[in-house]
Amino acid sequence: MNPSPPDNPPFGGKRQVLLALERFSRRRYRLIFFLAAALAALGAFLGPRLKIESDILALIPRGNPAVDTFKEAAETFGALSYLTVLVDAREGTGPDEIEEFGDALAARLRERSDLIESIEYRIDPGAGFLSLVYENALLFLPPGRLPELAGLLSDAGIARQIAQNRLSLNSPTAPLTEDLIVADPLQLMPLFLDRLVGNRGLVQVDLSDGYYLSKDGRTLVMLVKPVAPWQDLKFSERLMTTVRAEVEATREEFLSAGETGIAESLVSFAGHYALVVDETRLIRQDIQFNIVVSLGAVLVLYWICYRRFAALFYSSVPLLVGQALTFALAFVVLRSLNASSSAFTALLMGLGTDFVIVMYARYVEERRLGRGLAEATERMVGETGLGVFTGAVTSAGTFYAMCVSEFRGLRDLGFLIGTGILFCAVAIIFLVPAMITWNEGVRRRRVDVVPKLHVQSFFVEHLMGFSARHRRPVLAVIALLTIVGGFLALGLEFDDSVNVLRSDKSPAYKVEKAMQQRFGVAPSYMIAIAEGRTRDEALELTAQIEGRLAPFVESGIIASSESVLSYLPSREQQEAVLAAVRADATRTFDPDRVEAAMVAALENNGFEPEPFAPAVQRLREFLTPTRTIDLDDLESRGLGRLVERFVRSEPDRVRAVTYLNLTDPQWKRLPPPGLGDALSAGDPRIIVTGTNVVSRE
Repeated sequence: MNPSPPDNPPFGGKRQVLLALERFSRRRYRLIFFLAAALAALGAFLGPRLKIESDILALIPRGNPAVDTFKEAAETFGALSYLTVLVDAREGTGPDEIEEFGDALAARLRERSDLIESIEYRIDPGAGFLSLVYENALLFLPPGRLPELAGLLSDAGIARQIAQNRLSLNSPTAPLTEDLIVADPLQLMPLFLDRLVGNRGLVQVDLSDGYYLSKDGRTLVMLVKPVAPWQDLKFSERLMTTVRAEVEATREEFLSAGETGIAESLVSFAGHYALVVDETRLIRQDIQFNIVVSLGAVLVLYWICYRRFAALFYSSVPLLVGQALTFALAFVVLRSLNASSSAFTALLMGLGTDFVIVMYARYVEERRLGRGLAEATERMVGETGLGVFTGAVTSAGTFYAMCVSEFRGLRDLGFLIGTGILFCAVAIIFLVPAMITWNEGVRRRRVDVVPKLHVQSFFVEHLMGFSARHRRPVLAVIALLTIVGGFLALGLEFDDSVNVLRSDKSPAYKVEKAMQQRFGVAPSYMIAIAEGRTRDEALELTAQIEGRLAPFVESGIIASSESVLSYLPSREQQEAVLAAVRADATRTFDPDRVEAAMVAALENNGFEPEPFAPAVQRLREFLTPTRTIDLDDLESRGLGRLVERFVRSEPDRVRAVTYLNLTDPQWKRLPPPGLGDALSAGDPRIIVTGTNVVSRE
C-alpha cells in the first residue's frame, strides 16, 4: 500500500508566495472585485478604440528591395488609390440608362472636393486635349502607321470623308455632331484615340460610346480618385458613407422624375477604399464573434463538467478580465489590430480555460475529501496554482518566441497571446479564491454546497486504466497514427499569396473577383520601376523595358503593358516620324496640298470654308512638327493626372512605372521565370516587382 501524501508538500518559497496571494484574495475579496471591475472597464473602454489595420502590405517585413519597392510604388503611383464604382443596368435597360445615372452621380460627387480629387468614367475631350491632338498627334503614331494616315490625307481620302460628313449631318440618327465635324473634319482623332485614352490599365473597357463600358454594354466603370490615401481608415469610412449617400440621392432624383429604369441601376464598389472599410468591419465582427462564441463554448463545457451555475462565473469572469487587460495593453503598446492579431481573443479563451479547469477541479476534490473552504482554496492555489502558473509561463514563452518574427502579423499575435495568457493566469490566481470565498463562505446559503460539487471525468479514468493494462497495443496504435499523420502532412500545400489574408466575405472583394470576368481584368499584374536622375533618363530606361517585353508578349506570358510611353512615344520613335515626314517626296504630308484638297472638297459638298479655318490651321501645325514633345507638353495641355500615374519626380530622382498584365492565373503566386532578370538586365536602376514577388520573398 502506497503511503498517503503529506498534508503540506514542501514547495518552498514559491508556495509561500502563492499562499500569501491566496490569503490576500480571500480576506480582501471586495478589493479584488473592485480592481477587477476597474480593469475590465478600462479594457472595455480602450478596446473599441484600437485601430483596425487592414493594410496587408503593412504586415510584410521591410528590408527587401523588391518588397519595399512594391509597397512604395503602390502608395506613390496610386496603383491602389482608386475607388471603383460599378453601375450595372437592370433587366430591360441598357447603356443609355446607366450612362445617364453615371452623369448624374458624377455631377454630385464632383461637388465633394473635400473628399474627391477627380472622376474618370467617360471620354471628355476638352480644348487642351484637342489642341494636343492636332498639334502633336503625328508624333504619337508609330512609323509603321504612317501609310494609314497617308491614305486619310490623300486627295481621294479627303474627298471621301467630307462627303461622308455631309451625309452624316443630313441623317437624324447621325453619331457625329456639327461641332465635332467642324473641329475634326477629316476624322483623324480615332487614329490616335486608342493610344491617348484607350488604355485603362488592368480594366479593359469599351470606349465606342464615349463611356467606360463593359464589352456587353451593361456595366459602367467610374474611377474615383480621393484626396487622401486609403490607409487613412477614418477618411475611407467617411468617403464610403458619402459616396453611398450620393448614390441614394441620385436614385431619389430619378425616382422623383419618374425615371424608374434609371433609378434602379445597381451600384457596387471595389478598390482598396471599399476593401479597407469592409475588412475593418469584418475584423471587428470577428473579434466580437470570437469572444461571444468562445465564451459560450467555455460556459457549456463548465456546465457539463461541474453542473453548477456558480462554476460558470468562476470560469468566465477571470478570463474576461484577462481579455480586457490584453485589450488595454494592445491599445497602449500596439495601437492597432490586424487580420492576424485579431484572432487572439478566441485563443486566449481556449488556453485560459485549461488553467481554471485544473484550479477548480482541485478545489472540488479537496472539499469532497472533507476539508473546509479556507484549506481547500489554500491547497488549490498553493499547490495546484504553482503548476498552473508554471504552465502559463511556458505557454506564454512559446508564443513570445513568435515576437522575433519579421512578419508584423505573427509578431503582434505572439505578443498578445503570450501576455494575455499571463494576464489570465494572474486573474485566475486572484479572482477564483475571492469569488469562491464570497459565494460559498460569506454569502448566506440555505443548503450546504459540498453535495453539489461535481467533476465530470468523461471516463478518462477508465481510459487510463485500459492504457495501463494494454501498454504495447496502445503505444503501437499511437505510433501508427503518428506515422500516418506525418505522411498526410507532407501533402499539405503552402499558400503563399498575400491575398489569402483577405476575407472572401467582403462585398468589395467579391466585386473585384467579378470584374475579372466582366472587364477582362488580368489575373495578375506586376510593375517595373525605372529610376533615373532626370526625366529623360527614366524614360530611356522605360523604353528599354518595353523593348525587352517583346518576347514575353509574343509567348503569351504578358497580355499587355502600360507605361507613360503608351501615351507619349519615346524620343527615338518621334525622331523616326520626323525623319519620315521630312523625307516625304510625294507631298503626302504637304500642308499646302492637304489644305487645297480639303477646301475643294468642302466647296464641292456645299460647305462654307470659313467655319473650318481653325481646323485647317491646326492641320497645318499638325503636319509640320518642328521638334519632339515631352512630358512637359503633356502636362501643359491638361494631362498632368495621366503623367502622375506613371512618372513621379523628386528632388534627387525620377521614377517611371510600367504595369505588366499577366495572362495565366499561376503567376498570381510566383513571377514568371526569368521575367525580372530579363527586364532589368542587371541594371540596378530597374526593379521588377509585384504581389507575386512579395509572396515569393
